[in-house]
Amino acid sequence: MTDWIQCEGDEQRSGVRRTVTDPVRVEEGWTTDLIGTAGPPVLDRDTVFVGTDRGNCYAFDQETGRRRWVVETMAATETAPVVTRERLFFGTADGTIHAVDPATGNQYWQLELPAPLTTALLYVDGDLYAGHEDGLTAIATAAGDEVDAFELDDDGEPAEEPGAVRWTVETDAPVTGAPVIARPPEREQETAPLQESTAPEFESELNHEADPDLGQELDGSMELNDSIDIDTESDESWDSSRIYVATADERVLCLASDDGEGVWAAPTNGVATNALTVADGRVYVADAGGTLLALNAGTGQTWFTYSITAGFTTGATVLTAEGTTIIGANDGYAHVTDTTFGRRKLRGWLFSKKGVALDGEVQAEPVVAGDVLCVGDTTGSLYGLDLTDDCDHLWHHGFEEAITATPAVGDGELFVGTGDRLVQLEWSDELSLP
Repeated sequence: MTDWIQCEGDEQRSGVRRTVTDPVRVEEGWTTDLIGTAGPPVLDRDTVFVGTDRGNCYAFDQETGRRRWVVETMAATETAPVVTRERLFFGTADGTIHAVDPATGNQYWQLELPAPLTTALLYVDGDLYAGHEDGLTAIATAAGDEVDAFELDDDGEPAEEPGAVRWTVETDAPVTGAPVIARPPEREQETAPLQESTAPEFESELNHEADPDLGQELDGSMELNDSIDIDTESDESWDSSRIYVATADERVLCLASDDGEGVWAAPTNGVATNALTVADGRVYVADAGGTLLALNAGTGQTWFTYSITAGFTTGATVLTAEGTTIIGANDGYAHVTDTTFGRRKLRGWLFSKKGVALDGEVQAEPVVAGDVLCVGDTTGSLYGLDLTDDCDHLWHHGFEEAITATPAVGDGELFVGTGDRLVQLEWSDELSLP
């Protein structure tokens, strides 16, 4: 059974489920009304969870859409929740993190962040990471069966109580790009040659001659809000996981996951307002200035840049096997590039195309089910595009309101938040791409 336990499905924010059957044709299964505009749904086993901007967090039966419970709060809960076998975690805009029973909605604990929550939560190995206006906070969540994945003290008890803050890193500006993790590399990381984008009219505004120096290593004693000297000798190997976030002062920060110590920082060409993505040893950052950066996860050095005259409005969906990156923008396109040089990948009559034209802006991250790319826009149009045939159109499904929250992929079904509704789309297992 396919799960989708956090924003964009997993800790790398991949948005990809290649093992499910291709949605060659979709139809509506069930629709349920919400109080408030839907955020990104998540699912685990037989339950779908979704929050709204009116402060409600819902649980619905995955097959029928019947409401199981609702938790009402006093602040918006439209960021994606996180669900594990034992707990559901969700945050509110005022900076409160709630841990509840996924089966009943009964609360176990809550925690106040130092400042209002600004990003989706990230769950990794029993820890929760929350971006907020003052920085990034790591929270211990282990309870019950989860303590096996949690650090124990000398007496065999959890080193921190569930709901305790492990560390907080203060930043100069609010965290805007949702945190993502990279595991330690099992092999030597690739060394990235710098490449410019393919078309002169989309030439990056960044200084390409300085791009190899974008990774700025942080001295262990240095605060993240201090001036940072450029150091190009960053080690490409590391022993523990790293967390990556983007901030409103147009930077990407790399932090050690165990203590929050700064490793490196890199500038962006605008504010990254969506989740970062990790794939194949790289961190992908798309910003509102219209620049996609692929950074070496170990050093912060630039692998490639791809720039447009509009602004990117989603994070990157990366298909490692195909060497493809898909990013939504406010010019009405889902831009498609390769992952080697950041060049346009789709063929045109005379020149390569910048991507797939849609009816409106793309504000929800594109997701992949099997070999089909599912991408929606602000007009309420949802498209299925054939990844095996140059993103050729397979189907279109229209909704009455905009699609602004990333859908969740299940087995033969897609859960889409549109306006104040959550809709299940389903498809037959008998149909698949040739």
